[in-house]
Amino acid sequence: MVIALIAAAEAVLFSASGAKRHWVQRQQVLMGHSPASGCSLPLVDDYLRRKTAGANKVQRFVASKLAQVCRQVVHTRSFEFLLLHVIRTAILKRRNKPLTSQGRVTI
Repeated sequence: MVIALIAAAEAVLFSASGAKRHWVQRQQVLMGHSPASGCSLPLVDDYLRRKTAGANKVQRFVASKLAQVCRQVVHTRSFEFLLLHVIRTAILKRRNKPLTSQGRVTI
């Protein structure tokens, strides 16, 4: 009986540690701190690299810092709520838009 309890406790601890590890990995991906978040789109990257070839040091610095801030903001719950609000507002405006015809009738 004691051996069964020890085995059960070990299984619970193992599954809890696996769940915690999975949660931490997911948080790292969402916050942009994992190798998987460094995925790139080679065609788009090359195109944009060519378009921004003439950027100076200050412009690169500003773009880098702005991208860091945007990553921080995007990975928050409030950003999700903001997107939901924008989507709902757009849908409600579309529904309430009157269905009047703009055509002309000439006699």
